[in-house]
Amino acid sequence: MILDSLVNGQIQLSKSERKIASFILKNPSKIINQSISSLAKDAGVSLPSVNRFCKKLGFGGYPALKIQLAQELSSNNRLLAENFKVDKDTPDIVKRVMSDIQATVINVGQNLDSKSIDSATNLIATAKSLNFFGLGGSGPVALDAQHKFFRFGIPVVAHTDYINQRMIVSMMDAGDVLVLISYTGRTEELIKTARIAKNNKIKTIALTTRNSPLARLSNIALHVDAPLENNLHIPMTSRLAHLAIIDILSATVSAFFGNSLDKKRQEIIKNLDNTRV
Repeated sequence: MILDSLVNGQIQLSKSERKIASFILKNPSKIINQSISSLAKDAGVSLPSVNRFCKKLGFGGYPALKIQLAQELSSNNRLLAENFKVDKDTPDIVKRVMSDIQATVINVGQNLDSKSIDSATNLIATAKSLNFFGLGGSGPVALDAQHKFFRFGIPVVAHTDYINQRMIVSMMDAGDVLVLISYTGRTEELIKTARIAKNNKIKTIALTTRNSPLARLSNIALHVDAPLENNLHIPMTSRLAHLAIIDILSATVSAFFGNSLDKKRQEIIKNLDNTRV
């Protein structure tokens, strides 16, 4: 979703493109009936900057962006500005945030496809090595996955810098598995990395939104389609959704190995005991 992409901040934008993003977030309903030249004037940028902005979001041009934006606003039955209102009363804020968290967890539990989970589990459990890639708010999810999956005896590394990601994917080989994490699935640098992986026949799993460019490039896509309910919390709720999926995969991979790793687990527990007061 366009609005999700802009709020999430995963896509790297130039100074001019940030001006366009800021204007769209403040005036989403105006964009629908606005010409490209009018938008460029209001945002204080050039026409080519608007075109580059559209392509960076994964659209062929400005008309396609307007259509998608109209659909998003229509499906949510409220203007984006209303979603940015923050309650000033602390108890209300707590309830609102907890409601977002609960809705996100329920959404993950109800909508994840079990066959896709099984396929991802088999791919991970039989991998020669695992690499988790995430940018922006997805970076901490990749690091959390590294912390969990090394316990299965599989070489695993998380990378949160797109330059490192580009170099690593170029060196990957058959048997290596790449997990790409992006709520929007439209982050330009991650999509380029996914294309390299596909060209090199590297098996990929994507934690992303249904039918996103990233989902289409991956062998297995685990979809998270959280509603655009409260844009202020999207980076938080999308991260929680992906953390939940990582936990689910960790549990299913553990079930795959069964009791074969018990000795190693006990060794970990024993060694951790020495680090505590």
